[in-house]
Amino acid sequence: MSTTVAKKQGDARANQPNRQGILVIGVVIIAVVVVALIAISLSGANGGSDIDYANIPQSRTADGGFVLGNPNAALTVIEFADFYCPHCQEYHPDIQKFLANYVATGKAKFEYRIFPTAGGQLSVYTGQLLECAEEQKAGSFWQGYKLMFDYAFSGRYTQDVGRLYATDLGINYSQLLTCSSDANRTYQVQKDVTFGDNNGVTGTPAVLIRYNDGAPQVVPGYDRGGPPYSVLATLAEAAQAS
Repeated sequence: MSTTVAKKQGDARANQPNRQGILVIGVVIIAVVVVALIAISLSGANGGSDIDYANIPQSRTADGGFVLGNPNAALTVIEFADFYCPHCQEYHPDIQKFLANYVATGKAKFEYRIFPTAGGQLSVYTGQLLECAEEQKAGSFWQGYKLMFDYAFSGRYTQDVGRLYATDLGINYSQLLTCSSDANRTYQVQKDVTFGDNNGVTGTPAVLIRYNDGAPQVVPGYDRGGPPYSVLATLAEAAQAS
């Protein structure tokens, strides 16, 4: 073997560990990127943003609907949803982004109507729990709104959701059950369903809008499903400018 050939083979063997090192580093970088992308995806799936509902004005409509946001805001986005509904869960990040950028900043209001579809009687029960919790402790409805979606995303939206909810909010579970099983009262969830029926809502998610104290109306082009965040943002900006 010539000296030149031997030298080349020696150089190739010497470079082999370096190539292996580079390959390992490359694999590690790819793994880190994949983990980061998964984390971002999961964050988006469960709403992502940490909205402090306690610092946003809370009110109710004449028929008892729960409203979040500046009472003087020109635009109200009304969502009809079921915590258990897969499409509602997919749409939730759009609503969360709208809440963070327009409702929490006083530029718009958000009205949430529980409209049981996929969750059936469980979601009717959940609506009763949320209303009863609000009577025990002010602000519980909107805390519950966040928690119920969290439970749904994590597979904990079950018949035991009342006990879980009471524990997380630090409220009396027995009192909550007694209130939610009162057959002599009409709960807000029943009013929400009637309100939706009267305004042509047939599935979830569904979104209507209201300008000032006007009647609810369909978002142009979105008589079914939820308009994307970009559409809601455009409507809010236009309402502010008018």
